[in-house]
Amino acid sequence: MWGTYWVWDARLTSFLLLLFLYLGHFALLHAFDDRQRGRRSAAVLAVVGLINLPVIKWSVDWWNTLHQPASVFRMDGPTIDPSMLRPLLLMALACQLYFFLIAFMRMKAMLLEARCRNLA
Repeated sequence: MWGTYWVWDARLTSFLLLLFLYLGHFALLHAFDDRQRGRRSAAVLAVVGLINLPVIKWSVDWWNTLHQPASVFRMDGPTIDPSMLRPLLLMALACQLYFFLIAFMRMKAMLLEARCRNLA
């Protein structure tokens, strides 16, 4: 199945549906002259799209697909070798810390910018 243009795999198909919902959300935001009406209808579509998220997550467990099932976050423990699991978790933690650092730096810059505008 590798090297083919498209396979009707459960995870791929549910992700395609999510892409269509995402594009539809932005289309609905700008489809109406009344912005409030567009926001409301886009919000309804977003709530409908939330139903697709668990389907994407557990599609590899529910159906026989190309993708392997979860190997890190499992009820009976991870199946990944510890020599790979530790660096994976360490780098995931490092990415999270980096994200929060950059987010806090951006918030600080925005607050300083707002303070400068109020003083001027």
